Amino acid sequence: MLAIFQKRIVINFSLVISIILLSILSIHWHHEMYLLHKTEKTLKNENEKINALNRQLMMEYSEIQSGVTVYQKSQDELLMIAPLESEMEEVTI
Repeated sequence: MLAIFQKRIVINFSLVISIILLSILSIHWHHEMYLLHKTEKTLKNENEKINALNRQLMMEYSEIQSGVTVYQKSQDELLMIAPLESEMEEVTI
């Protein structure tokens, strides 16, 4: 009878210890998931800022390129040239 009682105590004690360890591991896992989520949000915000800056720079570059293209086309195909300063002084409104 005493041997059965001692086995029962050992089994209960090991179950309690395993439940406590599982709880501690669960708490640790949830904390790691929280840190991962926090890092993910931070990186996502930084990535959005970088993408917005990239889009802005691409738009500015496109505007500059289209202006250069228009200027080159006006000189090459339409044979437009910039007026000389002497000609600009003669024109009055």
